[in-house]
Amino acid sequence: MTENHTTDLKQFTSMPLWYTIRGVVMIFTGVAIASLCIVAPKVYMLGESFSWLPVVGITVVIVGILRCVDAYSTVTAQGFLVNMQGGVMDIVVGILILFAVNGVPEDLHLLIVGYLVSQGIYRNILLSVAKVPNPISNRITGLISIVLGMLIWLGWPISAAWFLAFSLSVDISFRGWALVALASALKKQGLTLSGE
Repeated sequence: MTENHTTDLKQFTSMPLWYTIRGVVMIFTGVAIASLCIVAPKVYMLGESFSWLPVVGITVVIVGILRCVDAYSTVTAQGFLVNMQGGVMDIVVGILILFAVNGVPEDLHLLIVGYLVSQGIYRNILLSVAKVPNPISNRITGLISIVLGMLIWLGWPISAAWFLAFSLSVDISFRGWALVALASALKKQGLTLSGE
């Protein structure tokens, strides 16, 4: 039984402390941007009325880069593919959001809907294939992404640029929470494995 646990943990070679720090930074960044979206929804950035979308785009790119770093630090092909695929998607969508700043914010609706819904579905499908410690946090995060994507698609309660930025920042916060939960589960399993 102990050998099976160590095999499951091989895809997570980063230290739990790294996941905790990154998760906490993602939580605070997402909460800060979401709060700013509510407090100052009509902010002008880069000479356009895109609310906080440029900041969220940069944040998504950084999150994607860190996931790619995780991919290169994994031991198994499964861990590499899981992290690299999600990281590349984050980077591409973040860059597309940044390059769309000189256009119309409404043009980003389908991109962000597709991103949130596909990320949510991807996380939930991943849980049926990969053995992830504490899968509840990932499942909840995936469901929140799907719900936010559907709300944007339906235009409820509003489809303004600030709500797009708000939805992406909430997604970032919950992804940070899932990382903190993963780090906590890894610490507990590490203590269990060393105690056996």
